[in-house]
Amino acid sequence: MMQLPSNSRNRASASWRTFIDFLEYKCDRGGTHFVKVEPEGTTQECAECGVEVEKELWVREHSCPTCGFETDRDENAAYNVLQRGLQELGLGHAEVTPAETALPTSTTGGSSNVVDAKCVVETGSPTLKERTAVAVSE
Repeated sequence: MMQLPSNSRNRASASWRTFIDFLEYKCDRGGTHFVKVEPEGTTQECAECGVEVEKELWVREHSCPTCGFETDRDENAAYNVLQRGLQELGLGHAEVTPAETALPTSTTGGSSNVVDAKCVVETGSPTLKERTAVAVSE
């Protein structure tokens, strides 16, 4: 249907609207925050220092000449979207680490560190303090 010449832009817009509605519903149902952010410029802006790095669409790697940050173009855009979402929620700066522990953990074994799954929370999660308070009270 998208290849038909008439109204293909309207069909694409309707598809995205349906996807966003479904995503928002699933987030509400799962108790997760859903924030829409402006995606414009997320692939051009450096996630590390904020400098705009012009690149053609076919260039798939992000390499910042200012700070030296290098990553995949889509990963750079994902960091920027995350940062904008956290700013929208008033949570400030996003961290690059994917997870952090809510409580002090014990380690087992020699060289490998094992962390209980109930102690791991998403970095920048708005409910981090709530989860920590619940876990401490248990």
